Amino acid sequence: MSTNATSTDQSRSAAQLPFPFGPLLLAVLPNSGPVAGGNTVQLLGVGLSGATSVLFGTTPATIVSQDVLGLTVTIVVPANAAGTVPVTVTTGGGTSNSVFYTYVNPSTPAPPTATSITPASGPVAGGTPFVIAGTNLNGGTVNVNGVPATVLGSDPTGILLFGIIPAGTAAGNVPVVVTTAAGTATVPGGYTYI
Repeated sequence: MSTNATSTDQSRSAAQLPFPFGPLLLAVLPNSGPVAGGNTVQLLGVGLSGATSVLFGTTPATIVSQDVLGLTVTIVVPANAAGTVPVTVTTGGGTSNSVFYTYVNPSTPAPPTATSITPASGPVAGGTPFVIAGTNLNGGTVNVNGVPATVLGSDPTGILLFGIIPAGTAAGNVPVVVTTAAGTATVPGGYTYI
């Protein structure tokens, strides 16, 4: 009889136990992003259901959604200075352990380079389609002897820039300069009006 009583007490105790260790945070995916924040990340763990707050360091994040199983919480990252901060989740069961998230400054865009223009010559009247080869040419503008060329676009990798040569003032060789937000590049050999 005493054995049955013990067994019943153990069953009752097990049924009354809450999630055994409160929220457990395993990862932030991705675990890095811009200092400006605003990007969406997913927290992975156990016992995360009913999350009431997520802190990046001491700054609260915006909770977007959470799954009913308590395995994921999707949040919008708050802004913060560059560096690594602890991330914690608070639920009705307590506050989780910390995992870490790294804020990074946006990389400075590389300046353009220009290696050639094809064709390298054309009539003084202009109107000749051209291709400039180089690197980091995305969003570039082109001046031929100080006169803006019509830029039609660049390829996605930024190694080619397409446009139309403007009219020149006289026959001869003139400089061709590509300008982007990160700097300028002069095309070797320039362009020759004939």
